[in-house]
Amino acid sequence: MAGHSVMARDLAASIAPAKTFQVEFVAAVQRWASGRFDHEYAESWPGFKARVLAALDEAVSCAAGKNLLVATSGGPIAVIVQALLDLSDGRTLDLNSMIANTSVTRVLYSSRRRSLAVFNNYSHLEAEDPALVTFR
Repeated sequence: MAGHSVMARDLAASIAPAKTFQVEFVAAVQRWASGRFDHEYAESWPGFKARVLAALDEAVSCAAGKNLLVATSGGPIAVIVQALLDLSDGRTLDLNSMIANTSVTRVLYSSRRRSLAVFNNYSHLEAEDPALVTFR
């Protein structure tokens, strides 16, 4: 989209703004990750993934066997899960689009190993009010 005001106008005119936003968001992320338009972005998809994984490495090394809480968005979570499960970029983008807001993902780690223990758990929201579950 040409800018925030254009996007806001188009979403306001849509019959289903949330669905329209989701479709546009997925298309934008797929375009970014394709690598064909890297020159149009401040950071490429491979650069983003490298930055996220470097941040994970730093967080794990600073935690030194302690519990660590990190709050972030779906993109970094999807990239970390990609690395842990050796997923393709396509599958990673699929994961990104299904991560619920305030969901819990848990990574177990030691100096030698990292593994995914919990992904995208939002039972805390469903227990309170299922209407609290959102994805953007």
